[in-house]
This record gives sequence, C-alpha cells and structure tokens, in this order.
Amino acid sequence: MKHFFYILLVSISVVSKICAQSALDFTLSENQIVIKNDISTVENIFVFKGEIAKDKLASSSPILGKTIRLEKEIQFIPLVQFGWNQKYTVVYNDTIRYFSLPIPKNYEFLTVSEIYPSASALPSNLLKWYIKFSKPINTVQAYNHIKLVSANGDTLSRAILPLENVLISEDGTLLTVWMEPGRQKRGLIPNEQLGVIFSEQESYHLIISKEIKDDNGVSMNEEYTHPFMITTADRVKPNIHDWKLNIPKGNSVSNLLIQCAEPLDYGSCIDNITVLDSNQIEVKGNWKLIDKETVLSFTPFKPWKNDNYQILFKPSIEDLAGNNLNRLFDSEINDNSNKMTTLESYKLKFVIK
Repeated sequence: MKHFFYILLVSISVVSKICAQSALDFTLSENQIVIKNDISTVENIFVFKGEIAKDKLASSSPILGKTIRLEKEIQFIPLVQFGWNQKYTVVYNDTIRYFSLPIPKNYEFLTVSEIYPSASALPSNLLKWYIKFSKPINTVQAYNHIKLVSANGDTLSRAILPLENVLISEDGTLLTVWMEPGRQKRGLIPNEQLGVIFSEQESYHLIISKEIKDDNGVSMNEEYTHPFMITTADRVKPNIHDWKLNIPKGNSVSNLLIQCAEPLDYGSCIDNITVLDSNQIEVKGNWKLIDKETVLSFTPFKPWKNDNYQILFKPSIEDLAGNNLNRLFDSEINDNSNKMTTLESYKLKFVIK
C-alpha cells in the first residue's frame, strides 16, 4: 500500500446541519477521515460506499472500520483503504457528507502484462486461461469483466466458469479463468445440450473490460483484447519421453531447457518440477515456461556441477486441454487407447560431464 497521503478539502453536499455549533473541519486521505474542532458533539462516524440518500441509510450497511477519539480530533480508519475515484457517504450526528478521492496525476494504472496460453492457435477443448496483471486486482465480480467473443462480435454464452471464490495468486496479480468444464468434457449434460465452446478453424477474442479494477478501486485505462484461433481438440496425454533436453555446461549457471512436444498449461507446471543431483539433493533455481509455453527453462541459483541429475515431474502437469501425465481430462467410455496410469512422478535423467 502506498505511504503517501493526499489530504484535501471535500466538496460537501450537506443534507442537514447541526444547529448552533461551529463548523467541523473535515479532511480525508485513502487511510482515514479526520474531524476536528467541536468534536464533543460527535459520537460515532459511519461511512457507506456510494452516494446514499438520507432515506436509504437505514437499509444500507456501513463499511468496516474503527473510530478513534483523540484530544482534538476524531478519526475513522477503514478496514480496507478508500479507493481512488470512488464515491462515499459519511454520516456523523445529523450530518451527511459525500466525498471521493481524485486519482493522483502520477498514478500507475492497471494493465495486463501476460496472457497464458500465449499461442495464436489453441485446441478446441482448451480448459484454462491465466491472466497476469501489473498489480493486484480487486477480485469482486472479476469474472464479470472477462468475456470471449466470436469473429462476428457475438459474446459466447456460458463459456467462462463464474466461480464465487476467485482463483487468484497470493500476490493478487495472476487470475485463473476456467472454461466451462461441463461444455468441454464430452458426455456431460451441458456439452450434450449446448455443445463445445469453440468451433474448429474459427477466430475468437478474449476481452478484458477496462472496468476491471486494481485493489485501490481504479479501473484500467483501456480494454485489453487477445486474439486467437481454434484448431482440433487435443485428446492425447503429454508424454515426457517425447521431450528433448538441452543440457547446460558444467560450472555455469546456463539454463536447462526442455523442449516439450506441445504447449503446456502455465499454472500446473512451475511448482511441480524438481531437479535432483546424484545425492538426491534438490537443485534450487527458477522455472519458466517460454516460447509460447512449449519450452521449460530452469536457471539454477548456483553453478552446475559435473554430476548425474534427474528431473521429477508430478503427474498433475497438464497440457492446454487439461490432460495430465496420468490421465486424459476427457475420454469416451469405450476408448482404451489412453488408459489412466497411477505414477506418483515421472523422471528424465541427464549427465553433466
């Protein structure tokens, strides 16, 4: 959170005034409201989001916060900081005031920094998107600001799964968006009644409305659009034995590269791969998915030693259609060509001489 304060006098609309008393000084910032002067008449401060009319206050819920009484002023500290460019209503005694905080001139607006999958051609049974934002977002109704649109401009109905609990990373910047699984998986009622979400050889756009907000309540400056084309469905499990290793040199911190045979699911990869040396000690470093998510890149924190290594892959690693190393996401009942396996991990070995 920012540590600066923008204190300003507020343009006040007074619905009713306290009679026969001196005016109260009223200042605010994103962190607090301060009332000074004749504070003996002030008992409690209530703050509501939005401009609430007097006759609607009784049925409205105030925002959470605490009132602190000092010798010469009373402060209201909100549990969550006031948002820039948001309207609020303050009520104390018989007085109602409206205020908002203007966006600072040097404010860094929310942007979309990455979209996964990033490839321009995607399978028709695509299961998930990952949207990386430049800063933490406000997760309230986040999925309502995201839609899929066909080439003729029609919004696809029942395409995005509207989860109540938004799937967001701990730092609030990576949003996971599921396609409606019931439509992408054959044999389920939504799939049989509505069909799959995407049509092969058709073009689409993933659109993120500029109304999506950061955690200060400020919207993006402009809408974000990501174009892509749909190809055939992917109904084959990833196979690590089809992957190729580019082995780094010893005594270097060069990247270990794994050329995968297809794009992988961003969210299922990074925390599910481990490199071990010959003593079964983990080699610490950073994993990245690069080249349209077709290459796994590992950078060690310390130089590689001349040693025997193995890479362990957890079976939960998926491709773009949700097929993981153990099983297919979607297989027909009579299809015996891709039976489920139950391995706890998969291994690739390499030697640095």
